[in-house]
Amino acid sequence: MRVALLSDMHGNAVAFRAALADVERHDVDLIVSLGDVAQGGPQPKECVDLLRELGCPCVFGNSDDFLLTLDFGAEPVEDEERRQRLLDTAAWSREQLGAEGLEFLRGFQPTVQAGEVLCCHATPVSNEDVILPDTDRGDLERALANVETAAVAAGHVHLQWLRRVNGKLWFCVGSVGLVYEQRQPPDPVPFLPWSEHAIVSDELEVSFRRIPFDVEQLIDAARKSDFPDLDRWAAMWQR
Repeated sequence: MRVALLSDMHGNAVAFRAALADVERHDVDLIVSLGDVAQGGPQPKECVDLLRELGCPCVFGNSDDFLLTLDFGAEPVEDEERRQRLLDTAAWSREQLGAEGLEFLRGFQPTVQAGEVLCCHATPVSNEDVILPDTDRGDLERALANVETAAVAAGHVHLQWLRRVNGKLWFCVGSVGLVYEQRQPPDPVPFLPWSEHAIVSDELEVSFRRIPFDVEQLIDAARKSDFPDLDRWAAMWQR
C-alpha cells in the first residue's frame, strides 16, 4: 500500500490542488490529511470542500482546534496586535466555513493508522508539541514511548525531515500550504512558493515531494475574498 500524507494546508487551496495533482501521478492507495486544514489562508472553505470530496481520513490539528474554540492552547500569544490578527482571521474563516464546515472539522481524529504508519499532527498524544530535527533524543523517545507501529508520520512544524530512534522511524511530511524555515528570529519574508507532502510505501520507503504553485493566483484569491490583513500577509510570500 502506498499512502500520501498531506498536512498543514492552512487555507491555501491553490497549493492543495498542486499537491493533489502530484499525488494523482504516483498511484497511491490512500490519502491521509494530518490536520491544520483551514485557518490562516484565504481559501478555508475550498480546502474543506476538497477534503470532503476526497473522503479521506483526517487528523485533528491544533489550528483546527483553534478555529472551533478560539483557544490559543499551549502557545499563548503575548503580542496583542498579533493575537488580534489571529482572532480576526479565525472569525473570518469561521464565517467562510459556516456551521457545516465547522462540523466537518469536529469529525477529525486524534490519530489515524495506515498500515505500519501512525499518522498524527504533532505527536501521537498531542497536536501542539513541537518535535524538530534537533530535538533532544530523550524527548523523541518519550513521544514514541507507547507507539506500536514501525513509523510515525507528523506535520505541524512545516518541515520535511526523517529520523530513526530505537528502530522506529519518525518523519515529518512538510506543509502543503505554508512552507517556511523554523528560524529565530523569523525571516522577514518567510513563506516559500512550494507545496510539500510525502508518500510512504509498505516497506517504509519515504518519498518527500515538493511542488511549485502559483503564489499570484493565491494572492488574487485573497484579494477577491476580502481576506483580513491582506497587504501584510501578501508581502510575506517569496516570489
